[in-house]
Amino acid sequence: MEHTTDGWNRKDQPMRFAFVTTEGELSFDTKLYHDIQAQIGGRGVGETGHESLRSLYPVTAYFYVPYDQDDRRMNKVANGMFWELSGPAARGTDDEYEEEPDDDYTPEDRVIKLRGPVAFIDRHNWGLSGEHENALRAAHETAVQRLRNRGWL
Repeated sequence: MEHTTDGWNRKDQPMRFAFVTTEGELSFDTKLYHDIQAQIGGRGVGETGHESLRSLYPVTAYFYVPYDQDDRRMNKVANGMFWELSGPAARGTDDEYEEEPDDDYTPEDRVIKLRGPVAFIDRHNWGLSGEHENALRAAHETAVQRLRNRGWL
């Protein structure tokens, strides 16, 4: 089912997104959804996917996986950002937060092995908010520092 707003197709509306290269560079841009898909490599023979960020819902990591052997570089920074933003979701109002219990949640759920470029998008609101951008910048900074401290970047 196509997302529509006021009778027009959302796929024709640009959305704000974050983009992380395999070298770890973070940038923000506004493009059509299919152009974001092309930027992550999603026009080849394979499939795209979304992994939700528990603490930044409804933002997802948008990635591409080829059907044949994947020889692209591991995206260490995007994986680190996913780790940072995939902890238990905070719930509450007026600066009072409680962690929502989740019996099925384990720390292993925060480990992901994305390869190639990764976009962080919000298809629910059709674009990142300023708050999302700030959280993604902070997660990027933390992930880069952690990777440098370990000698992995």
